[in-house]
Amino acid sequence: MRISLILIFLDMKKRLRKVLWTNSNPSQEMGTGKLINLSSSDYDELEWVFAYSTTANNAISVNCLKGMNITVITMGYNSPTLIRRVINYVSDTQYSTMNGKFGDADNATMLIPLSVIGIKNS
Repeated sequence: MRISLILIFLDMKKRLRKVLWTNSNPSQEMGTGKLINLSSSDYDELEWVFAYSTTANNAISVNCLKGMNITVITMGYNSPTLIRRVINYVSDTQYSTMNGKFGDADNATMLIPLSVIGIKNS
C-alpha cells in the first residue's frame, strides 16, 4: 500500500498544471464562434472545466490531448436530458466554441467553459 501511494505521488509530481484561460463572465451565454485564447502553448494536455449552465454552480471537467477538439457530454442534473458541447481546435493557443445542446435544441447557456488548465508532463 505504501509503495502504491509513493508511486501515485511521484506520478502527480511529474504533471505540472497551470491555468491558461479563465472565463471572465461565466453567466454570459456562449454560442458558436466564441474564441478562447490560451496564454501559452507549453502543455501536453488540457483540462477543461465547464459549468452546467450560466446559472448553475455545478461543474464538470474533461481532458483532451494537445491539438484535439473537446467534446463534453453529460446528463441534466434536474432532468434526464442529454447536454453536450463541442469546442473546436484552431491552434495550440486558440479554440472556438460551438453552440451547446440541450436535447436536440441549440442552447448557448449550457456547458459554459469556466477555465482551461494546461498540463505539462515533465
